[in-house]
Amino acid sequence: MSRYRSSPRRMDILSPEDVEKQLAKVNAVLAENSIILITVLNPIYNINVDIIYKVCRSSGEVHKIVIFERGLVVHALVEFKNKEAAKEAKDSLHGCNIYSDGCTLKVEFARQEQLNVQRNDEKTWDFTKAESSVRKSNPNNSRKVLLAESPPAKDRWAEEEKYDGIKEFKGRNSEEMFDTRSPVMMVYNLDAERFNCQRLFNLLCLYGNIVRINFIRNKEGCAMVEFEHPDSAEEAAYNLSGAEIFGNILSFDESRKGYIEEIRNPYELPDGEKSFENFIGDKNNRFSTPKQAAKNRKCPPSKTLHFYNVPKMEDDSLMDIFSDMHAPFPTSVTWFDSRSEKTFTGLVEFDTSEDACEALVIANNSEVENEDADDKRPYIMKLCFSKN
Repeated sequence: MSRYRSSPRRMDILSPEDVEKQLAKVNAVLAENSIILITVLNPIYNINVDIIYKVCRSSGEVHKIVIFERGLVVHALVEFKNKEAAKEAKDSLHGCNIYSDGCTLKVEFARQEQLNVQRNDEKTWDFTKAESSVRKSNPNNSRKVLLAESPPAKDRWAEEEKYDGIKEFKGRNSEEMFDTRSPVMMVYNLDAERFNCQRLFNLLCLYGNIVRINFIRNKEGCAMVEFEHPDSAEEAAYNLSGAEIFGNILSFDESRKGYIEEIRNPYELPDGEKSFENFIGDKNNRFSTPKQAAKNRKCPPSKTLHFYNVPKMEDDSLMDIFSDMHAPFPTSVTWFDSRSEKTFTGLVEFDTSEDACEALVIANNSEVENEDADDKRPYIMKLCFSKN
């Protein structure tokens, strides 16, 4: 089980009217699939593999479950033995409540063709490789209520806040605990065709200085990332867990290794780049001095990116930087007033947070042409997620 903390963010309860609006926003054009995407609206109680399995098993044989959070929303990907079972689950579960006072399910077909489960724990489970430990229960009806049993004694948010408070206290007062954390993080489910060391650096450098990145040859879509400090690895996992990039949902775990060894002969990734890169002293690491570190914004993904260190240009010219790199195209640009005549900052907005993630992965730390006749050194455009 991952030792990284989960996000203790307190939610705003949706009104019945808002729940109905969300239930109506089902993507009807997605093809039938053996995998469904469940969105839990008003997730006031903890949602784990046990609960999702109980509500899904009456529709057919469940093979895999992956639960993740994006902001304040809980999602579950459930893979069935066949498309028929998935369709039955989609039709029968959509609009139902797990409990009588909340946890309404929005159900649609997923885009993923298969789920990659690395371990069996409360958030992920592969039922084809290990026996389920879930208990038997009988569902009940009404908004159709799927579980008649009592929900967890404490609400999801209070329980997570208590856990994080204990963890934070121990981190401040126990040198032993501090020393045993690893600065090396495992990243799973990367798109092997479109990710490389530099693109992964572009995403993770928002949360701390990176030392080395190494893609694992015998584990497709898996990479090891070494940060300068364990806190940075935990911040990255905390903010990015469950993010969808290039159609894949990323997951993270703490590595057992304390550092990444230098790789003398790295292999070649599908895009031709090397599988290993050393970023010690890289100019695009953003936390090299206290003053530099204080300027960084450690935020989870959003559909708005903050950009800085670019020359003033027309909106279309800035948008073309993204399109020229085959990144998602922004929908709008907002410029901020600048104290400098040479560098400017602002916001670019995208249709979705997934688009913004992909644009950041592709275009962060990219060179922007300098049209100043006296200084032809290129600008290095910096991107990060905005707090909105």
